[in-house]
Amino acid sequence: MFIPGIVSATFKERSVDEVIDLALSSGLKAIEWSENHHFNPLDLGLVEEIGNKTRRKGLEIASYGSYFRLGQNMDFSTSLNAAEKMGAKNIRIWGGTKASKEIDGIEWKTLIDEAKKVSLMANEKNIRVSLEWHRNTVTDSNESALRFLHSVNEPNFGCFWQPTPKQSVEYRAEGIEKALSWITNIHVYYGDESGRRPLMEGKEDWKKYMGRMTGNRYLLLEFVKDNSIDQFKKDAETLLSWINGGKENG
Repeated sequence: MFIPGIVSATFKERSVDEVIDLALSSGLKAIEWSENHHFNPLDLGLVEEIGNKTRRKGLEIASYGSYFRLGQNMDFSTSLNAAEKMGAKNIRIWGGTKASKEIDGIEWKTLIDEAKKVSLMANEKNIRVSLEWHRNTVTDSNESALRFLHSVNEPNFGCFWQPTPKQSVEYRAEGIEKALSWITNIHVYYGDESGRRPLMEGKEDWKKYMGRMTGNRYLLLEFVKDNSIDQFKKDAETLLSWINGGKENG
């Protein structure tokens, strides 16, 4: 089952209430809340309030979007405690700051050891840890991402997925297929060399991506053309039509 939602960082300048209202008015079912943009993770009272408000409105918390990066001597407990307070069962982290081909053997082992450590910390709170699928991190290629996921090998450790720029559609789709057992959330957007584009223009690409997905997944809208509310609503209509097997709206 695909559950449609929004990554709150899509509209960084909008308030929590505005993001919730936009999700509801667009027919979406879930929100990935991003720390720093909509709340300070140290303000646990506010974090708890956001979690409760989201659920009261009938929306699911797809995940907690942290900006914790492996290999940077950061304190994971700050984001983890906030995720627990919010009631999120999945926390997004980042796989370092370097392109995978630039990571040497010692650094690679250090990143893996830290990933195992944060996974164990999260597991104590019954929370899953998921790597952002992103350029200049350990998930910047299918091969590197799979190698890292296999190496960490913790039951609550996985990843998100999104289309990486400058990779072929088929290569991206292969990445979904190979990493599917680790993937929980999909960040949905479309763009080309000119920049962000309406999601409906990516119909053929996303048909291939969604065709490789099985099981329960959150499909979360992000990166809207011109940061436009009107375009976001059109993208939401498009996503919902794909999920429901209909024709996209324009």
